[in-house]
Amino acid sequence: MTKKYSLPQLLGFAIMIVTNAAAILTVIHTYQNSALLALTSRSLIMSALGLVIFVGYSILQLLIYFSLVRLDGSWAVILLLIGIWSHLYLIPAIWALVTNYIKQVKEYKNRPIS
Repeated sequence: MTKKYSLPQLLGFAIMIVTNAAAILTVIHTYQNSALLALTSRSLIMSALGLVIFVGYSILQLLIYFSLVRLDGSWAVILLLIGIWSHLYLIPAIWALVTNYIKQVKEYKNRPIS
C-alpha cells in the first residue's frame, strides 16, 4: 500500500531533488575543472572543514526529508525555518501551514455544539 503525499509535500520533494542535483553537479564540475582544482588548498584544515560542511549538509537534508514526510504544524514550522537559509523551501512550508489552518477552521466550524 502506497502513501499518498499532498501537493506541498510533492513540491518539497521536487525542490529537494533539484537542489541536491545542483549541489552534486557543482562538486563534479569543480573536480573536473583542473584550474579550480589547482587553486584549492589541500591542507588538513581545509579537509576537515570540507568534512564538517558535508556532514552538516547531510544532516540538513535528512531534517528536510523528515519535515517533508511529516508535514503537519510543527514540522512545517521547522521547514519554514530551513526556508530562511534555502528560500525555495518557504513555498511548501507556507503552503502546508495555510492548508493546515484552513483544515482546522473547517473542523472548528463543523464541530458539534454541546
